Amino acid sequence: MSKIKRLEIKNYLGISEFSFDFGKVNFLTGRTGEGKTSIIESLEKAFTNKSRRTEVIRHGEDEARIYVQTDDGLEIERKIRSDKGDYLRVRKSGQSVPSTQGFLNKFISGEVFRPLEFVKKSSEDQAKIILNMLDIPWSTNDIQTWFGELPGVNYEAHILQVLKQIESLYYTQREAVNREIKVLEAQVSGIRNELPPNYDGEEWRSKKVSEYYGKVAQAEEVNRKITAAKNLIEGLEERIATLKAEAEADKQSKKNAFDRQRADVREFIQFINQKVEKAETVIAGVGERLAASEKDIGQKFELDVEKANSEYQMKLQELKELHEMKLQSLRNNAEIASREAKAFLDQEVSKAQSDISNCKNSLTAKEQELLNIDTLEEQALASIDENTNQRIETESAKAGNAKEDSEKKLIDIDPLQAVAEKVAHMQSFLREFDRMDDMIKTKIAPKQELSQTLTARIETARTMPMELLKTAAVPIPEIAVDGNGKIRIGGTLLDGLSEGEQLDLALRVAKAQAGELKLICIDGISKINPSNRKWLEDEMLVDEYQYYILDTTDQDLTVKIEGEI
Repeated sequence: MSKIKRLEIKNYLGISEFSFDFGKVNFLTGRTGEGKTSIIESLEKAFTNKSRRTEVIRHGEDEARIYVQTDDGLEIERKIRSDKGDYLRVRKSGQSVPSTQGFLNKFISGEVFRPLEFVKKSSEDQAKIILNMLDIPWSTNDIQTWFGELPGVNYEAHILQVLKQIESLYYTQREAVNREIKVLEAQVSGIRNELPPNYDGEEWRSKKVSEYYGKVAQAEEVNRKITAAKNLIEGLEERIATLKAEAEADKQSKKNAFDRQRADVREFIQFINQKVEKAETVIAGVGERLAASEKDIGQKFELDVEKANSEYQMKLQELKELHEMKLQSLRNNAEIASREAKAFLDQEVSKAQSDISNCKNSLTAKEQELLNIDTLEEQALASIDENTNQRIETESAKAGNAKEDSEKKLIDIDPLQAVAEKVAHMQSFLREFDRMDDMIKTKIAPKQELSQTLTARIETARTMPMELLKTAAVPIPEIAVDGNGKIRIGGTLLDGLSEGEQLDLALRVAKAQAGELKLICIDGISKINPSNRKWLEDEMLVDEYQYYILDTTDQDLTVKIEGEI
C-alpha cells in the first residue's frame, strides 16, 4: 500500500510551480482557480496518464512536469510535451520496476475516488459503481448455457447489468410476440365468428356431399319411374292409336315410293326403246351412207385425175415420174379413205348392235325389276303391319310391367335435398376453417411456444442474479442486491438512505475501490453538516487511507496537514 509523500508540479493546468510534502490528512483550501483541483488531477495524470481536460500544459509553455514520490520509495516523473512525445520514468529504491503504464495502473482505478461526487450521483449511477465492484466470475459460455443462445446485449457491462439487459430484451421480444399473438387471435376470432356456431370442420369434412345428392338423384329416379309408369298405363290406347296412324302413314309413304319407282322404270324402258330405234335407224342407213361416201370419193378421184392430167400435160416428161407417183399415192389414199370409212361405219354398226344387246338386257332386268316391285311392296306393307303389331304388344307389355311401379308411393325429395344442401353449405366453410386451423397451428402455436420460452428466459434472467450473488465476493458489508437488481444497504434502497448513511456508504465504496495507492479526495467538505463532518474527520485520522480535503475559501491556496504517513 502506498501513500503520496511528495508532489512537484510545473506548468500543469493552472499551476505554474508547486511542490509539497503531504501527510495523512491534507487540507487544500483557497479561492476558485487557485489550483486545488489541478493538484488532484496531476496525481491522476501521474499514475494513469489520463486527463479530465483537453489541454493540460499551462498556456504559453511547451512542457509540463509532474513528479510524485510515495512513502514506500516509488518515484514517478512524467513530462507532457507539445512538440514531441511524452516522457515517463518510474523508479523505486532498492527495486527494479518497469517504466510502463501497465505497472502504474494497479495503483489507482482510473481516477482518484471522490466520495462526495458519489453522493451526488443518482441511485442508478451509484448502483452501477457498486455492481462493478462485485466480483462474479462468468463467461459468454455461461450465457449460452443459461439461455440457449447469446442475446444481443452489451457484454462489456457487469454480469448483473448484462442479465438485466437480457431480461429487458426478452421482455420486449415477448411483448412483441404477444402483440402478434393477439392480432392473430383476433383474426382467428373474426374467422370463427364467420363460421356457423360450434362449427367442427373435421365432422363435415368426412361427409361426402356426392352421396347425399346421390340419394336425391336416386329418389328422383324412383319418382320418375313411378310417374313414367302411370303415364305409360294412362296413355296406352292413345299410343296404340298413334302407332296405327304412324303405320298407315308409313304404308302410304311406301306405296308412294314404289309408285315413283314404277314410273322411273317405265320411263327408263321408254328411253331404252327410243335408243334401240335410233340404233336400228343408224344400221339401216349405213348402206346408203357407204354408197354416198364411195360416190363422193369417186367424184373427188375423177376431179383429182383431171387435175393431175392437166398438170401432166403442162409438165410433160419432167413430171411424168412424179405424176405416176402421185397417181399411185392418190390411189392409195383413196383406198385408205375407203377402208377407214368402211371401218368407221362398221364400228358404228357394231356399237349400235352392242347398244341394242345391252338395252335388251336392261329391258329384261327392268321388266324383272318391275315384276319384283309388286312383290317388294307387298312384303314392305306386311312388314309395317308386323312391326306395328309388335310395338303395340311391347307398349301393352310395358303398361303391364309398369303397373307395379305406378302403384308405388312417390318419395318426398325436399328433406333429402335439404340434407344434401346443408352438407354442401357446411362444407363451403371448410376453406375458412382450414385457414383458421392453419393460423392456429403454424402461426399462433409457434408464437405461443416462443412466448413461453421467452417467459422462461425472463424468469432465468430475474433469478440468476440472486444465484450469482450467493457466491459473489461482496466488498462492502451489509450491501446486497435484490431480485430486481437494486442495491440495498442493510435492507434499505440507495435512494432511501439518510445523508449520513449516504456519506458512510460513499466512504466505504471509496475504500473498497482504491488500488494500491490508498488515496481518497473529499471535495467540498464545508458542504457536509457539522455532525457528519465531525464523524468523517475522526474516521480519516484513524484508518489506513490518505485524504485530500478540498474546500473553497476567499484566501490564497493553502495546504495544511494533519497526521504523519
